[in-house]
Amino acid sequence: MATSHDIAARRIAKIHGCKYRPGRSPDVKCSRIRVEVKSTASEISKAQRQLAGGHGRAYIALPKPEHPEALRRLKGRKTGLMDYLGNVKKPSTRK
Repeated sequence: MATSHDIAARRIAKIHGCKYRPGRSPDVKCSRIRVEVKSTASEISKAQRQLAGGHGRAYIALPKPEHPEALRRLKGRKTGLMDYLGNVKKPSTRK
């Protein structure tokens, strides 16, 4: 049975025309964006390490109830935030 993480990653990959890479980081990757899917805002530090060193816009995908805490933790950072449906809540400023 697919987990909410897998469902969200597949949905985001399809929306952005990328590939979901289960078991690899970042979860969703293509030439223009990278997305790491997590379930809680407390995992943001780990997600940022997994997104480090790549090129293109970088996002962390979290469920909507985690967004207030995530926005607080991502304030002043270049990493963007999106929900499990692929909607961008905070744009990425990475180039």
